[in-house]
Amino acid sequence: MNFDLPVTGNDQSPAFRNAADCREWLIRVPLANVAQAQPILLRQLNLLHRYALPPTERLAILEALRGPVSEVQATAAGNFAGKPLPLAPPEESALERTLAVWHMLALGYLRCFAALCADDGGAAATPALLAQRTLSVFADWQVDLCRGEQLPDAAYWKKLHQIFSAAETLGIAEQAVKDPARHGNTPTTALAAYAECNLLSAASPYELPARHLAWVARWARRWGGKLALLKAPPDDVRDRAVPLCVDLDSDRPASYVPQSSGGGRWLETTELRKSLTARIALLEQGRAPADLQLGSDVTQPAAGQLLQRALQRWCMGGAARREVRHRASGGCSLVAGFEGTHFQISGRQMFHTPSRDDATLRREREEFETFGDRRHSKAGAQGPVAAPVEDWQVTDDWQLLNESAAGLRIMRPLKVGARIGAGMLIAVRVEGSQGFTLANVRWALREADDSLVAGIQLFPGQPAAVAARIVEPGEKAAAWRPAFLLPQVAALREPQTLVLPAGTFRIDRRVEVMIDEEPHVFKLFRVIDRGIEFERCSLYVTG
Repeated sequence: MNFDLPVTGNDQSPAFRNAADCREWLIRVPLANVAQAQPILLRQLNLLHRYALPPTERLAILEALRGPVSEVQATAAGNFAGKPLPLAPPEESALERTLAVWHMLALGYLRCFAALCADDGGAAATPALLAQRTLSVFADWQVDLCRGEQLPDAAYWKKLHQIFSAAETLGIAEQAVKDPARHGNTPTTALAAYAECNLLSAASPYELPARHLAWVARWARRWGGKLALLKAPPDDVRDRAVPLCVDLDSDRPASYVPQSSGGGRWLETTELRKSLTARIALLEQGRAPADLQLGSDVTQPAAGQLLQRALQRWCMGGAARREVRHRASGGCSLVAGFEGTHFQISGRQMFHTPSRDDATLRREREEFETFGDRRHSKAGAQGPVAAPVEDWQVTDDWQLLNESAAGLRIMRPLKVGARIGAGMLIAVRVEGSQGFTLANVRWALREADDSLVAGIQLFPGQPAAVAARIVEPGEKAAAWRPAFLLPQVAALREPQTLVLPAGTFRIDRRVEVMIDEEPHVFKLFRVIDRGIEFERCSLYVTG
């Protein structure tokens, strides 16, 4: 196996040449300060990679480094995970450093594994461990790449398949090893780490907010060991899950398209399906996510929804599109952010809070709920809320790639325009249309050519920019805030909905909405869509 690694020499030595010296050196590294620790670790990993050492000693050093490196990397991820694109310079630097550290750690293990494949230097004492370590660092690398809103390129998948193919050839792919740093006392295998990488890819991680991506990455790591490797598709498929197909000779991740080449393999997911369906059922019965080994930070109902999503993408052939997408061309304009979107939808009017005092509005509400009468006079408005209006005056220009009745795929240069990210509320207007439509950024990705591609979900109906506030019985009414009212669309079976700032929803919560300076009181029923800054809720009129 030729892994294209640079030659080693003894020109420049790292700060340590054995595991004992490495552990002493680590004591002096400021691991708690990520900005300082990452460059120090990266430099030593680079020097170590190019320094000639026996494979067994190199492995011992890497094992001493792996735990501290992983802790630093976990802290560093908070600087870029889930941030809108393009990343700010400090975020971009944190991502680049993090990926570089994973890359060099992976190359260090790969050098040991390459020595094993060449039967050089006695590394054969731990062949299965070397294969598992190399692939597991690739998995960690992939997770942080996805956190930075990027996907692994063809070179990544080609190398990953090459490493696993070597492990399979050596007959060590399914040999159990210990990995306390990632799996505690539970044995794991090289196949489990390889399956983890493919499960993460199949989960469409770019569509997930940072918190949910962390959950899915954890589950892929935990359950990668439930996948079995087949060299031919299963004959009896009646009681089996749909297997993931992978071509070890390709540069692509696993998919549900069968591979006919000599490198075709099938990742059997039936045991994984059993585990997922059992957990979904227990969650529906009221069991806590932590009791089901989903993680102490995992909450309901998001856990059940995310497990259903994973089940579809991992064991049931993937998720089909609701609507057919068609290629499209032309431009479109976009305004990002709740306040900026409200400004555009309202006809470029600043948000004003209603001017009538609480006593007047309370009396008018009571009269309306009792008599259905709207006898109050319309009034002016108070001063506008403070907001960076200059940012809302400029719309971003995007190129339309494809479209459907419910969504768009659009593209623009990465660093031209405002920052956007998954879960943001936006206003979008396709070239030739009359006005802006309310929408949600489902995902945003940085492409290899430094372009920014985004998937947009369009909300049905013509939005109205309104003011809304919570009115709990017996409590003082909350402050007025921008909101959007979307009409019922009977043809699409879409109810009337209200788009409110994130964190507003509670079932049966009363919300007062000022529509054309007329007060209306609704109760919230359920959340239809949720993003990082909004909740789209169905509702019904009180009375």
